[in-house]
Amino acid sequence: MGAKLKELLGLPSLRDAQLMSGQNCLNQTVTSLSFLDISDMDDYLPVFETNEYHSGELALTSFFNIKDDVAKQCETIQQLHKMGGLGIILYYVGIVVPRLSSEVINRAEDLDFVIIQMPKNQNQIRYSEVIVEATAAILKERTTENIVNEVLEKASLLPEHLRNVEVTLKLLSDFLRINILLMNPDNERIHQVKWPRNSSTDLERLVRRVALEDGDQVSKDEFSIFYKELYHKENGLLRFYLLKEHELLTEFECGQSVELLQVAMNLWGKKHGEISEYALIRAILNDESEKMYRLANHLKIDVKGIGLMWLLQLNDLREEKALKQDILSYASKFYGTCVAQLIDDQLIVLLGDYCHNDSELELGGVYVENSPYQEMIDSIVLCPRLRNTADVRATYQLVNRVGLQLPKLFHGKKSFSISEIRQVAYASKLIQAGEAEIEETLNVLGPIMDSKEQLTTLCSFLLDAGADFQVCSEQLFIHKNTVKYRIKKISEALGYNVMRFSESYECYVACLTLRLIGL
Repeated sequence: MGAKLKELLGLPSLRDAQLMSGQNCLNQTVTSLSFLDISDMDDYLPVFETNEYHSGELALTSFFNIKDDVAKQCETIQQLHKMGGLGIILYYVGIVVPRLSSEVINRAEDLDFVIIQMPKNQNQIRYSEVIVEATAAILKERTTENIVNEVLEKASLLPEHLRNVEVTLKLLSDFLRINILLMNPDNERIHQVKWPRNSSTDLERLVRRVALEDGDQVSKDEFSIFYKELYHKENGLLRFYLLKEHELLTEFECGQSVELLQVAMNLWGKKHGEISEYALIRAILNDESEKMYRLANHLKIDVKGIGLMWLLQLNDLREEKALKQDILSYASKFYGTCVAQLIDDQLIVLLGDYCHNDSELELGGVYVENSPYQEMIDSIVLCPRLRNTADVRATYQLVNRVGLQLPKLFHGKKSFSISEIRQVAYASKLIQAGEAEIEETLNVLGPIMDSKEQLTTLCSFLLDAGADFQVCSEQLFIHKNTVKYRIKKISEALGYNVMRFSESYECYVACLTLRLIGL
């Protein structure tokens, strides 16, 4: 199922449209169309599911509620790309959006994200024309030479954390419009993918009501059900079911689906059935929800109760096990749920069910300050107020994007809040937005830009010392009173009291931006 992007651009309804970005995507397959009614991500993200991956999807939009905000348009492009979208078809440029900014086009180009701009200044064009023609092209019966290659090609374009068995099965489900069930030898569910995703059909109950031999396809309650047993060297016997409503699956579709699962298991399914805390954390980070809940149930871990995460960047793994045991021993005094595992060179600690009266916000920093293993810890990021495992995953990805920059941005610091991480991400966004944004951000530092001493002092005071005179004096090897004098003179020059948070915030972001530019 699907049509190449270059085929759609040849349709009468899109013939006069202009491809503004995504030239490299002409041979990619478009599998679905959708509407982007809410184009402001501040309104979109709290309402809609963002953990699903919409591979091959084109969204129709006019950017109506962000028509004058280029930064938000860039943010929307970024989020749609993150969710797997292939691109957008942008309507009513010159009427709703005054013009498509070069900054938006450049952001899309950087991401290989498609922007198709419908003819400008034309209010008579209708969404329905593209919907009818493009949908017909997407659903047109065509010979698929190799389902395995098409799905794996899509999977290879995904972010690394999404290249896994569950997401591959979701791509297959969307491609063939089928339900998929993968079970272990004890008929316990490993993965379930429904089509459509909100289907209320009880797939497990359905397959229990039919007698199936290996390789059989039978009909039951308007479903055709194909069953195949596979043996994987790491995971043993797997029971694989494909269920399609109102239609029989072809022998080719069944064979290709089985082959795809085997390839996916070989690529990403090492110890896929392993029951361990390591496998649980991997499942959380990879968004493998079925696997996560199955493992959590076996391990008797309340994943819904996880509310805090520590991320420790390590520089020496020789005593990793001892460090992990030391952290668990410390954390178990305060938390009912404690899980710690090394992923690459980062120790991830998930905590929940807080059972102490004191504030939990300082516990991570206190541990690092007093740990006998502090020399092997480069940094710790404290991530509180996690509402669910989706927050765990999103926070982990955010920290990973900026984590390696922290020692260069914050000199001498080891303990970071998630708020500081977000500020780094925000400053990075400002830089990506272009020279105009950078100039506007740094403008607040204009009066001291020619003074290396004042810039160094201000950056150290706000970023490295947390606005603490004593810490700043130790960082700069000068007397505490000298720091006070310099900060007083800097405040006078800037017209801001940099010791007052409400006035120092702009200076903080500017200092952060300045250091990022210098990396």
